[in-house]
Amino acid sequence: MQILFGTLLALVSVVVIAYPFLSSKRYRLVSEAFVTREKLRAERLRIYRKINDLEVDFISGDLTEADYQQQRDQLRIAAAEILKQESGKSISNTKRDEELEKEISRLREQSATSTEVPEGGDTL
Repeated sequence: MQILFGTLLALVSVVVIAYPFLSSKRYRLVSEAFVTREKLRAERLRIYRKINDLEVDFISGDLTEADYQQQRDQLRIAAAEILKQESGKSISNTKRDEELEKEISRLREQSATSTEVPEGGDTL
């Protein structure tokens, strides 16, 4: 009788411990969503580091202003796309292309106005 009770207790213990790992897909879906979100976050941070490195290269004189602006704009657009993916918003390709074009235009205008030197020659 004691052997039967001990065996039954061990079997119940194994089932209770294994149940969360063998049960519904909910746990797997949550973990997959988490992994995807973390991958996007890591990619976004990698792009931010590239932008910082690009700024250092420009300040040190390793890049021309045109190259710097072009590469910076491309990295900013890539970061914006990743932010949209992180927020979970899905948009059609044409709408996304239109938004990217608007962002590019805005960044070019901003870059053009920020690189102009005032008449007095003071850049501050």
